[in-house]
Amino acid sequence: MQRDTLTRRQWLASAASPLAVAAPNKPNIVFLISDDHHFQCLGAAGNPHIQTPNLDRMASRGVLFTNALISTSQCAPSRGILLSGRESYQTGLDCNLHIDFQKPIGPTIVEQMRQSGYDTTLVGKWHITPSPQTCGFAKAPLWKQPAAGPYRDPMLRRGLDGTDEKVPGHITDLFTDAAIDGVRGAKRPFLLWLAYTAPHTPWSVDDKYRTAYRGRGAQLAPPAHPQGGNPFDWETYYSVITHLDEAIGRFTAALEKAGLWENTLLVFLGDNGYLCGTKKLQGKVECWEESIRVPLIVSGGATRARGRIDAPVASIDLPATFLDYAGVRPAQPLSGKSLRPELESGKSKREIAFSSWNDGRPEALMVPRAVEPYRVARTRTHKLIVWESKKQMLFDLRADPAEEKDLAGDSAHGKTLKSMREHLLKRMRETSDPAARWMS
Repeated sequence: MQRDTLTRRQWLASAASPLAVAAPNKPNIVFLISDDHHFQCLGAAGNPHIQTPNLDRMASRGVLFTNALISTSQCAPSRGILLSGRESYQTGLDCNLHIDFQKPIGPTIVEQMRQSGYDTTLVGKWHITPSPQTCGFAKAPLWKQPAAGPYRDPMLRRGLDGTDEKVPGHITDLFTDAAIDGVRGAKRPFLLWLAYTAPHTPWSVDDKYRTAYRGRGAQLAPPAHPQGGNPFDWETYYSVITHLDEAIGRFTAALEKAGLWENTLLVFLGDNGYLCGTKKLQGKVECWEESIRVPLIVSGGATRARGRIDAPVASIDLPATFLDYAGVRPAQPLSGKSLRPELESGKSKREIAFSSWNDGRPEALMVPRAVEPYRVARTRTHKLIVWESKKQMLFDLRADPAEEKDLAGDSAHGKTLKSMREHLLKRMRETSDPAARWMS
């Protein structure tokens, strides 16, 4: 599909237009990102074993999307999607080895919000080649350029032009403190992009967060997590998430104390899922639920709806949502749709969401293992996977949440298979996806 894309220079030149001016009463937007977060590792998601009271409270004051997908399940491409509003195969930033945009994307979502009058601040993990300043951030008081690293006394950067320096403390608390300071000093309206490294490895957590989990081992696995697979250290993983939850509670308390809650859209997203031993796999990237399904909570006073929405949505929808609330007309067509109707009504008619992986080389995972490129189409009840080899699988997720019984060859499910393939092909054509050839 032909797309009209403005260059950054063209966009900046047009920024004085009335469409680029945000009214003073536009909501602040706070975007919280966790890292490698299993979709059911929240109390609000139905896990009775984990302690996440602050995230649970956030969900009770807003909307929990129970069938949210990450559009590409790896750290760098996930961030590229959130910044550009376009799929990883549209931008070329498609794996942790390709961390720069390989195709023109025009001004990022952050750039567009900044030009509309938003004060834009980055705190936390970055993990792509373009600088925060190039992508539209006016401030970056404390941030991390490389991907993984130690939690204690990490190497971080202060300021947009900062260089790596060792900063004493625990990374989760350091980022939270910087974000609280940033909110206190922010002009309004503001966008705060707060990207944590937790619960990504290498884990480090104080004993006080382990108390509730010590000695319980495999009993801690989330109720929906498939049985079998490889052993996983749920005790440490949960402890890191509980520490993260405490930090987010400190931040939201500061937001409320500053009188900002009522005019803020607060979004919490896992940057990708985590396999946690499913099908004897670790990490993410794979097409299975534990990899591509993520926690997504939208809260804050700017959110009118309350409750749970089971409609399928994806991270590609968030850039459109941010611009919608900011009152900014996108500089180029976006590949997602704003969630604002859902956040105002608490209901959704959405039928299907999508996820993709593009790089089949072992080095794309930085381990001696490759993942065949795939496309996923997912409804409330079913999931279709199509690989580059044209192999396909269909699962009934309500009857078979562990994705063990492939229904693609079952004539009783032929109508469902046909419909989902049609939806997927339509999506591929709309987004100029080169993988459309797999459907022939």
